[in-house]
Order: sequence, then structure tokens, then C-alpha cells
Amino acid sequence: MTQSNMAHWVAGGLIILAVVFGLIGSSTTVMAARNSGVRIEKSTTIKADKRALKAATLNGKGLSLAWRAVIDHKLKLLKNLKKTISREQGTVYTIHQAKQLVGKINKLNKKYRHKLKQLKKRKDPADIHYAVYYDSDGTVAFMREHVKRVGNRTYIRGIQEHNGVFHKFGGHGAGFTVG
Repeated sequence: MTQSNMAHWVAGGLIILAVVFGLIGSSTTVMAARNSGVRIEKSTTIKADKRALKAATLNGKGLSLAWRAVIDHKLKLLKNLKKTISREQGTVYTIHQAKQLVGKINKLNKKYRHKLKQLKKRKDPADIHYAVYYDSDGTVAFMREHVKRVGNRTYIRGIQEHNGVFHKFGGHGAGFTVG
């Protein structure tokens, strides 16, 4: 082999190496972009699951104020969240993280089922009315109203629950005249 042929081979080899390394460099850029997309998707999934857990969580005071429909809905939310976490285990959550979340869900489930048993034993008075409101964004609000009629006046006081937050309304002087 002559020196000119050898120079062509070396030059051709260098070009091939440059192309290969260029492709490898661009493929690592593509892989980095994919990984950042996966991180963003993973982050949004974790945030959505945290919001769902927060919406399904009642503190001690909220649990004491809750009624059957609210607790049934919270149990349904917890069941769906548990399915989601088991499906996302290994991709979004590590095994340890998934166990921790499922442990929290099971603890809430146990408290809610106990409260539901207590509520099923009680009878509701006839002057208590319940309502459920479904928002277009998929959230649900519950309302319990105590209606009291005195003469031609009706007094309403009640509690509204939305995403684990309770708001009281009405009371003395908040009545209206029935015509």
C-alpha cells in the first residue's frame, strides 16, 4: 500500500469516526431531552397524586363533621389512588415510596371505614337534607343543611365540604320568609 492510499484510508477513517461521534453526540442530546421529558412527566404525576391524596384526606375535625356521602366519596378516591400508585410503581415511584404511600392510604381507609360503621348505626333527623354538586373540572362538593321552620320563616344552617375543607353557613338570623 502506498502512502497516498494509506492517507486516503486514514482520512476516510477520521471522517467516519467524526460522523460516528457526531451521531453519538446528537443521540446523547436526544436521550437527555427524553430524560428531561420523563422527569417532567414524573414530576407532574407525583404532584397530581399528592393533590388527590390531599383531597381524600380528612383531619380529625373534618372526620368528626363528615357524613356518609363524604366518607363514601373519600374511600372511592383512596381506592383509585391506590390503583394508580400500584400501576406507577417502578416507573414513577420506587418500591419504598410506593409502600409509604400505600401505608398512608391504608391508614386513612381504616379510619374512614370505622367512622362509616358508626354513621350507619345512627338515624338522621328528618330536618337534615343532603346535596352533592359536581363541578365541570371533576371535583365534588357536598352539602348538609339543617332546615328549621318557625312560623313563616325558614332558618337554614349547614356545612359544605369541598376537597377536605369544611365551611359552615347560616344560623340565627340567616332565615328567609316563605311566601
